[in-house]
Amino acid sequence: MPRVLKKHCLTCITGIYGCQWKQYPLYPNKKREFIWFLVLSCGCGVSIFWFYCWWALLNDYSNLNEHLFGMMHRWLDWSVILLVLAATIFSYLSLLMILALCHFALGEPLYLHWINKVAILISVLLILTLMVVIRIKWKEEWDTIHMSIQVTAPFFHFGAVAAVTIVAWFIAEYFFQSKRRVFQIVLSISYLGLVIFLYFIPLAISSPCIIEKEKLGPKPAIMGHRGAPMLAPENTLMSFKETVKCEASTFETDVQISFDGVPFLMHDKTFERTTNIMDIFPQRAYNNTSSFTWAEIQQLNAGKWFLEKDPYNTAWSLSKESQEIATKQNVCSLAELLKLAQDTKKYVIFDLRTPTDRSHPYYNNSHNIVVETILNSSIDHNLILWLPNNKNSTPPDFQQVLGEKLDPEILQRKKIYIINIRYSNISGAEIRNYATKNISTNVYVVNERWVFSTLWCAKVNSVTTNACHIFKKMEVPIWHMSPGIYLIIWITVDIVSFLMILLICFIQWSRHRDFTEVNMHGDTEETIL
Repeated sequence: MPRVLKKHCLTCITGIYGCQWKQYPLYPNKKREFIWFLVLSCGCGVSIFWFYCWWALLNDYSNLNEHLFGMMHRWLDWSVILLVLAATIFSYLSLLMILALCHFALGEPLYLHWINKVAILISVLLILTLMVVIRIKWKEEWDTIHMSIQVTAPFFHFGAVAAVTIVAWFIAEYFFQSKRRVFQIVLSISYLGLVIFLYFIPLAISSPCIIEKEKLGPKPAIMGHRGAPMLAPENTLMSFKETVKCEASTFETDVQISFDGVPFLMHDKTFERTTNIMDIFPQRAYNNTSSFTWAEIQQLNAGKWFLEKDPYNTAWSLSKESQEIATKQNVCSLAELLKLAQDTKKYVIFDLRTPTDRSHPYYNNSHNIVVETILNSSIDHNLILWLPNNKNSTPPDFQQVLGEKLDPEILQRKKIYIINIRYSNISGAEIRNYATKNISTNVYVVNERWVFSTLWCAKVNSVTTNACHIFKKMEVPIWHMSPGIYLIIWITVDIVSFLMILLICFIQWSRHRDFTEVNMHGDTEETIL
């Protein structure tokens, strides 16, 4: 490297890392700076994990936005804000880590400025605080992270082997430069232990998508979660008509009871998020949905909010005709949905959200009102997938669905042959065990391709999703690999890595030998003179 270019590079590296653009202190405290390097390394690792977590949780961003809207009564895409924050912290700490490694490579002493030290501590504390909050308020998401690690483990293995191979350059350099035998022994044993661990970690990897192509199950059927909420306002007739276009098998929705006993479709406890109630009944905007009569509910517009808030950043993709239809959507009644289901031969599954106010006229009778509405419709009773979320009896013609995991024998005795479980709360082994007992498994809510692909490989029967239009186009999982191919790649990567480490050690040994010989030769000449 030309001397001038090296000088400019060194100025940039030391300037950003130590905020010293002219000269470092003559004698920086090496032990203290090394401790801060370890702190930076840990912080960088934490930020990488945190950034990975937010990528893995992409599937459930809509749940987070809805939850925070219920708390703050203000719609913002909080998930993107937090993702940007995670990406910023990750980029900042990664940059500092790269600069620190450049110091080592150039033989420069470390000197981290106090501003960067404070920023590192604040970043790490912020990440740990958010982790604790999620653990307390959103603890089921840790199951999603565990699931994503299982899926991405083979790629993590390859990346970790590549990283440890690159690090060999610095390890070998410090090994040959050090004159302390104990340090050399500890360094070499630690590094070799890590390398051996990474070389054989695939023995413990169990990824559902490492599977023979012949054993890959059929594509899971699709249930439209509140219809097709990425393409139309949720729980409206337009949304369920879009579900039909996606070739979904089932309409999934939420049913509530109006004050005068009409079952209608609505997920939230209030109309605030998905209607224009602030314009029609501003004084009652935060009242429970069941406190309104059906005549009052029909006055609300249930579609304009979709174009205004654009909850999935998809409204721009709608044609002008579709946007016009969306603005004219009203709150849908259960009777209207049942008619559409009968006409299109779709199954219907719903959560019955009973009134919470004891003064409600149908507080103890909501179950009967819903059953009566179904029986009075023309729908084939076999198309009703009934979730028994109360202890009332179920009409014999309805297909019972259970929202929890029970022993297959118990389910069979209860004549329940479908279970409805959150996607991260059931393993592939449990899905296969239920399948052997002729019990189908539906999981909710699946929005990302990698989650859908993982469940496909696990042979799940159906998924509830907001993204039916995306999954409709998928012909195969986004990735799957036969165990034999994975074994070949695993062994090849390990062998190449091992040979590269040997080559790096040889190069560093040669450099150290040449450097030692030059110094010895120089000392000899000085002695002669």
